[in-house]
Amino acid sequence: MTFRTQLQKPSARRVTALAALPVVAALALTGCSTDGSSDSAASSSNGSAATGATTGTSGGASATAASATSNDALLAAVATARGSVGSGSGSGTVISVEQEQRGSAYEVLVVTKDGTEHEVHTDAAGTGVTGTPQTETADADDRAEHDRFVAAADLDVSKAVSAFEDLHAGSITELGLDDHLGKVVWEGDVVDGSGTKHSVRIDAGSGDVVTDQVDTDD
Repeated sequence: MTFRTQLQKPSARRVTALAALPVVAALALTGCSTDGSSDSAASSSNGSAATGATTGTSGGASATAASATSNDALLAAVATARGSVGSGSGSGTVISVEQEQRGSAYEVLVVTKDGTEHEVHTDAAGTGVTGTPQTETADADDRAEHDRFVAAADLDVSKAVSAFEDLHAGSITELGLDDHLGKVVWEGDVVDGSGTKHSVRIDAGSGDVVTDQVDTDD
């Protein structure tokens, strides 16, 4: 009897242990599942944050580059000014264009074939004329200078803009025909993405660079 009782006791313990195994296994599986979900969620969250940070940085850089290299408003101002003086067919030549009021307007000078100089102001987008265009009839000296500039400028203003952009990615704040040491040039300023201003002159006929330097004047 004693022997049989001793055998029965270990059997009871084994039964109890075996009965507990499914519960332990279930708890272990639940824990693994929870930990895995947390790790996956954390990984997904971290991945999304990293992606968002990368995208944000890239978007900011692209926005800065686009801002720095776009001169669409300046070119629009040129077209608007020419159209406003009836020079859409090519009878007028833009001899200068520049930003005014911290880029909130443009001033464009157009010379028509009759020698009249037209001063046109546009809005910031360059698509609308502001105020009334002013005209000034050139005297003999001015007309001779205009004729010389126009004759020498194989590069029109749009080609000059492209040439300036090839040298420096940035916003052209002013551009005009002028005389430099007896040579007709397109001269102007380009402000790059870092805020550095480059003063540039190119030959108005060939497009060759005449001068290109950083403007340190305040």
